[in-house]
Amino acid sequence: MIINELLLFLIVPLAVGFINLFLPALLRKGLTFLALAFGLVMVYLFYQRPMDSFAYFGQIIFSLDQLGLFIVAFIQILSFIILIFSLNGLDKNSDKRFFFLYPITVSFCNAVVLSEHALSFLVFWGLSGLTLYLFATMGKTHEAPKAAKKTFIIIGGSDAFLLMGLVIMWLISPATGWSLNNPQILLDGEYAHIAFICLLIAAFAKAGAFPLHTWVPDFSQNSPVESAAFLPASLDKLLGIFLLAKMLTSLFVVYPLINMILISLGAITVISAVMMAMIQNNGLRLLGYDAVSQAGYMIMGISSGSALAFAGGLFHLLNYTIYKSALFLSFGSVEKKTGTSELDYLGGLGKNMPVTFLMALIGALSISGIPPFNGFFSKWMIYQGLIEKTSALGSGYQLWLLACIIIAVFGSALTVAVIIKFIHATFLGRRPDIYKDIKEAPANQWLSTGLLSALCILFGILAVALPLKYFIYPVVEASGMSIPSFAGLYDPVIITLLFAFAFLLGLLIYGLTAKVRYDDVYVGGMPALEKFRIAGTEFYNEVRNFTLLKSIYNYAEKKYFDLYEMGREFTFSFSGYLQKAHPGQLQLYVLYIVVGFLIIMLVV
Repeated sequence: MIINELLLFLIVPLAVGFINLFLPALLRKGLTFLALAFGLVMVYLFYQRPMDSFAYFGQIIFSLDQLGLFIVAFIQILSFIILIFSLNGLDKNSDKRFFFLYPITVSFCNAVVLSEHALSFLVFWGLSGLTLYLFATMGKTHEAPKAAKKTFIIIGGSDAFLLMGLVIMWLISPATGWSLNNPQILLDGEYAHIAFICLLIAAFAKAGAFPLHTWVPDFSQNSPVESAAFLPASLDKLLGIFLLAKMLTSLFVVYPLINMILISLGAITVISAVMMAMIQNNGLRLLGYDAVSQAGYMIMGISSGSALAFAGGLFHLLNYTIYKSALFLSFGSVEKKTGTSELDYLGGLGKNMPVTFLMALIGALSISGIPPFNGFFSKWMIYQGLIEKTSALGSGYQLWLLACIIIAVFGSALTVAVIIKFIHATFLGRRPDIYKDIKEAPANQWLSTGLLSALCILFGILAVALPLKYFIYPVVEASGMSIPSFAGLYDPVIITLLFAFAFLLGLLIYGLTAKVRYDDVYVGGMPALEKFRIAGTEFYNEVRNFTLLKSIYNYAEKKYFDLYEMGREFTFSFSGYLQKAHPGQLQLYVLYIVVGFLIIMLVV
């Protein structure tokens, strides 16, 4: 029956997670692999048949629409590929815990997407946040407990806003009950706006968007790299953007000012996070900030009200999860071999790890928006859709939107600079002597990154024929929009052939010309010492000293823009005043009781 098939997305990985607690390492890895492979088969089967739902006591609890199927599909695909990387490399103390949390997280994320009942959605959204926290506690660094607590408070706090928003939605539209099936609430009153803001907070926190983004770089730096690729780079981003897309297409009916505010928040997310990424010297933290920046493009596209930009935002979500996972896992291979994620101590590892270098390079070209890789096509769709949108706006909104577009384009240029820093500091330049015997990553690790890199190429060259046709356009049509048309001329196949021709011509010229001889820098007969090595981060260290940026970076590093740290400082300060009012003297407490009693009597 179809009911059972829908529930299998939840039951199978959940059961496997608990069974893994009692299995030896080899069996729990094999069972998890089979469970996620089964999820892929389920996705294929559901793409061949009409959407359906599961009801209990007359209430529809789970249902699957085109948006949900798209998100569920890539939950399965990415979870399966990242699992391949995780089969080898975890320490024995983390292995059992990881293979318990991994499948049940997949189950909870599937349940979030499938939930049509608000209470079911809330419960599984909270459970997915709980497993995120448990993954964060697996970190081995001395900052890991702080990062885990920060993640828990931001995500858990946003869950409270989600609850409030869902309750207000129910009060506004009691006829629909707790159903999330297309209530289409008009933003025409204060309660509707409050509900919208509450759900937006939950979506932004989950997606890691400004200003609720600060848990992402901390989580990325202090958690196992498998967790970073699995959650902030993949599943949590999918869930956060899923909620945002659902809000704008089925839960609420918004007006242009709301669209512009969301687009502005997206642009701020792009530029603020990429500026912070530029000055990071820890590779995982750099990728974490860059992950935040990429969420801005998705928000801009999905919030635009343009069918083309909306499709581009969803396509960029898909592309982001692929190339960002490839970058996290490629750098994870380096970290496991060298024992460090600090870019100052890395360099020249492309010679030792050529396959890993190639996979990271493909991910880097994709995130930089270089054609014909997938990152270019989705950004191009977003920009084109936003520019088309200006024609339907008044002059004031036009200038506002153009300013946001310019900020996002500048952010794209800075993304290239950040990725050049990352690639050069890790794989190019002079290699530290201690890493001269480093070997290539195990086969399962480069197989995982290889699959992701292949998707970066495939979804770039065949963007229209594959991902847009089968994943994105059905969602656009189901949302009540028409399939968008493109302005201008861009043919990925032709671009690929031109790039291939230029590359082969360059190789030919290189082969026919005289070779350049490389020698160590002359040091007066002394051996080239390690202290003379110039790290790939040196050039970027000057960015923080620019006149216009120095103060901003200083404020950022003092956590003045971190809502969590600001709230933490306020809480400690306020509790300090309360402590002074409770010195432990009985007479003072009796006075409090008497005064309180008198106030109650006067009020009553």
